[in-house]
Amino acid sequence: MKKILDSMVVIVDTREQNNQHIIDFFNRKNIPYKVVKNDYGDYTAMIPKGTINQFTADIYFDRDIAIERKNGIDEIAGNLKDEAYRLKKELAHMNMYDIKYFFFVEDPNYHVNLREGNYRSQYDPFTLMQRIKKGIEAEYNTVIVPINKNCIGSEIYYTLQAFVYALFKHKGFILEESESDINDM
Repeated sequence: MKKILDSMVVIVDTREQNNQHIIDFFNRKNIPYKVVKNDYGDYTAMIPKGTINQFTADIYFDRDIAIERKNGIDEIAGNLKDEAYRLKKELAHMNMYDIKYFFFVEDPNYHVNLREGNYRSQYDPFTLMQRIKKGIEAEYNTVIVPINKNCIGSEIYYTLQAFVYALFKHKGFILEESESDINDM
């Protein structure tokens, strides 16, 4: 497992913007990443071919986990107002295929700001909170996670790593371990 997790590559969507602080974290920590068009979310993961002896191709987890980064409440409000149909269609599709989906919001005071209306959008705080809680989290089985901008690179990486670990450990990925693989653990 250590070899697998150490080899994990973060996949960054080509459309992801204003994420230099995240890329800088990956570079500082020598975390491998690739910029690729993702169908869902801004971040997912893959294991390169050759990491596991019996797999001769890269293993992508884009159909298992996706992380969408939002820079604040206003971006979520904009998605709910201007792109609600597209967002709900995408969330419904991910639910249908059991893709675990997270919204990481770069706002450590997200809950207070949401309830007190500390955002630019014209949404009433109660209405917006209900649209987020009922319309996104409850209806589409996703989670909104407030995170300090300084910690988001770390949170993305360790969330993906934990999910990949859980898939291999608990979801039936069977590994034929060689003697050297067992000694690496």
